[in-house]
Amino acid sequence: MILEENKMKKIYLLVLAFTSGMTIMAVEISASRLIAPYFGTSTFVWTNIIGVIMVALALGYYLGGKLADTLADFKMLLKICLSASLILLIIPFLTGPLVDFITKNIIVFKSASFFIFGGSLITVSILFILPIILLGMVSPYIIKLLSLLDPQIGKDAGLVFSVSTIGSILGTFLPTLLFIPYLGTRKTIIIFTILLIIVVLAGFFKKKWIIIPFLLILSFLWIKLPPIKDAEGIVYEDESIYQYFQIIDQDNYRYLKINEGLGVFSILNLGNSLLTDSYYDFYNLLPYLDGNNKKQDILILGLAGGTISTQLHNFFARDYNLQLIGVEIDKKMIDAAKKFFSLENNSLSVYNLDGRNFLDLTDNQYDSIIIDVYSNQLYISFHLTTKEFFQTVKKHLKNMGVVAMNVNAASPNSSLLKNITNTMLLEFNNVYLIPIAQDSWNYMALASDNELDFNKLSEFKEIPELANIIDRAKTNNLKISYDNNFCYLTDDRAPIEYLTDWMVIDYLFKNL
Repeated sequence: MILEENKMKKIYLLVLAFTSGMTIMAVEISASRLIAPYFGTSTFVWTNIIGVIMVALALGYYLGGKLADTLADFKMLLKICLSASLILLIIPFLTGPLVDFITKNIIVFKSASFFIFGGSLITVSILFILPIILLGMVSPYIIKLLSLLDPQIGKDAGLVFSVSTIGSILGTFLPTLLFIPYLGTRKTIIIFTILLIIVVLAGFFKKKWIIIPFLLILSFLWIKLPPIKDAEGIVYEDESIYQYFQIIDQDNYRYLKINEGLGVFSILNLGNSLLTDSYYDFYNLLPYLDGNNKKQDILILGLAGGTISTQLHNFFARDYNLQLIGVEIDKKMIDAAKKFFSLENNSLSVYNLDGRNFLDLTDNQYDSIIIDVYSNQLYISFHLTTKEFFQTVKKHLKNMGVVAMNVNAASPNSSLLKNITNTMLLEFNNVYLIPIAQDSWNYMALASDNELDFNKLSEFKEIPELANIIDRAKTNNLKISYDNNFCYLTDDRAPIEYLTDWMVIDYLFKNL
């Protein structure tokens, strides 16, 4: 009888190790998505998440082992797990108010990057340190309890780590592939927490039916959730497997913002003008830079809400034979753009693919290829900046073709921008920069094997709305030469995140 009871207890402890390991990893995976609407998912944020959770686990392992040697009590283990679960259960409801409090009362940085780093560090620490410490205590505590049932401590320790790791594997894949895409981040955290609570309550109560009312109460918690991130003028919000995004109406414009919302991915002018007073407007120069060829095939990598395609269609479709191809990796963003940004028009065909994959799958050539692809708000997708990528791009350009790339840089001399223009110059004879505005980080990098004559832009007067943009391009273009003080980028080495982070840090210290 005692042997049978010990066997059941051992099985239960292993199930608890499995469930706690799964919950820890599910929470870690979900943590980045939970705070993305406020701080994004840059390397700053990921560093804070991983660092805080590793510190919490280290403390938990130590404290769990120490407590287990002092008080090896089964009920104490269950209380630790239940305490961690209850804290995790309130995190989805606490995040928004906590970030509001932090940003209004604690974080006072004029710099967006300091705000992202400092704000995310404080938020992650407050939300996750305590529950992860408690969950970190579980494995050493279970090992201690198993040692009292079975003298084979090494075997049992290995079994606990193995079972816990298998749980962590499921906690990695299930949120990413199933729960977050279909249910969202907050519901994912609550579901995994409820699974842990079920296991804990099964240990507390021998009459298992007592669990039922607890589950009925908990099941309602994740049905009624407030908006992910409150914002004035919000029209729509959603989460995809790539990012959280909002559509916001403000000051006669409609904006598509992702994650923390410090930048804008698409703009729709809700008034009488198509122009946005942003870098999107400058892509309307491309048909003119191509010698005013009346047949224009233009590829847009990074369609987002379709600001560029909508402008090109409305300005040029009447007088040009215009074919637009828009490539966007985020299917949910495409669907939202169709509904809220008037994405669809007769000139545009939309493909739901990665930009580089699309080029690999097509044999078509284009008069212009537009590259406006950012991930996690701050970073250009590195595989769309390399020598190999621009070799592929060149194969898909017609003889008079032009490449136009949006690059966020602190100055024309930033190492990020220099590395990109150096890479372009490996494949194209001519590279130019157009600073979009004096106070803007946006630069349009243009590449072509042909000389681009910006003075000829003044000949094109059929669209009066573009006059100011033409004037700025004529007077503010820079011909770029290869700079041996900087490198070029390859598929093997393209440290875009590193270059971006150090550019931002350098800018911050120079402007303190």
